[in-house]
Amino acid sequence: MLIFDENSESETNNNDEEEGNDEIDRTDVGNKEQNYTLLSLTDESASISTVIDVKSVQIFKHANNSPPSFPNLAYEAFVQLLVKHHLSDSVANDIIGLFNNFHMDPTATLPSNAKAARKLLDSMQISHVLYKKSIVMEYDQIQYTLHYRTIFDAIKELLCNKEILNHCIFDYTPSYATNDKGEEEKCYGEQYNCEWWCRTQASINRGVKVLSIILYSDATTCDTLGKTSEHPVFLTLGNIPFWRRNKPDAKVLLAYLPKIKASDEQKRQHDFALAKHYLFHHSMEIIIEPIKSNLTRGFDLHTDNGIIWCYPFLSILLGDLPEQHAITLTYSFANCNIPCYACTTPKNEFNNPLIDHSEIQLRTPTMMQYVLQEGLAAEYSLQNIENPFWKLP
Repeated sequence: MLIFDENSESETNNNDEEEGNDEIDRTDVGNKEQNYTLLSLTDESASISTVIDVKSVQIFKHANNSPPSFPNLAYEAFVQLLVKHHLSDSVANDIIGLFNNFHMDPTATLPSNAKAARKLLDSMQISHVLYKKSIVMEYDQIQYTLHYRTIFDAIKELLCNKEILNHCIFDYTPSYATNDKGEEEKCYGEQYNCEWWCRTQASINRGVKVLSIILYSDATTCDTLGKTSEHPVFLTLGNIPFWRRNKPDAKVLLAYLPKIKASDEQKRQHDFALAKHYLFHHSMEIIIEPIKSNLTRGFDLHTDNGIIWCYPFLSILLGDLPEQHAITLTYSFANCNIPCYACTTPKNEFNNPLIDHSEIQLRTPTMMQYVLQEGLAAEYSLQNIENPFWKLP
């Protein structure tokens, strides 16, 4: 069960207009000709989580006075089996029939079919698996909604898997191997073997553990005709060893990012590209807000073996080339002056085999902020937008 600390409040804008039951501040972005409005949430992010409880015994709160629950332990064990192995209805019904024909305990009854079991499971209001819907932007009189849950709820779902939690490494663990000359060399096979983990561990209080958060996002086609697509964001942890992190259950769905759907004529509007970038980064800023709010105090991870004090760090943002251009707010077309999202190498130097690698300059947050302040965004093939990821350590 997650315990929230309500001592901190999220930032609110000056406009106090309300929409429905949610308090939403409107912040106009850009000049007068732009017809989009970003919406900042003021109420849902007010409570910042300081505890994540992944102990075996969980107490689920339900929405009504007579909450649905499993009638017995056998029923609960069957539903867990159904979800764990992604059983089809026909297979699940055969298991139910077998159990009902041969069980010895008359009180250990199962549902009549798999559909009834899934219906009961869907009716349970388990807080850390529920998603929120928040309107984050208006463009051309159309509202765009972010479907998401907090990062800490996603972490809780991931670490409630005891096998994953037992494999997690929370301390810097250097690895060495002996080469052909009999000398020891340092190996970098995991995040917790790397110098980044060592520096990060040294930057926080003694006794505090590093929780390395990895996000992956990519627009995905949902049907064979390519007519329906979504933009999911997944979460996993660098604390999980690589071999275990590659298994499907070591990743959890965090959010569905909204996408602007426009005709070819609308895409040619002067503010369409800018609105698309603002929508993406405003949505990501809402998602990573809990990380920024817990930078100075961390949170308690309650496990069966005790409490672990953790500091969350966003270590990796995974994605393909278009996704990396969107995250770094760099130009995505190959003919721009500096087409690389990671460095400032000019395009005419890409095919130079004699280039001096010591002179290659990376696009660090400090450098890109300086470029924006000096008005040099176009020269560096950079969108003139403040990047929310620059605020993270």
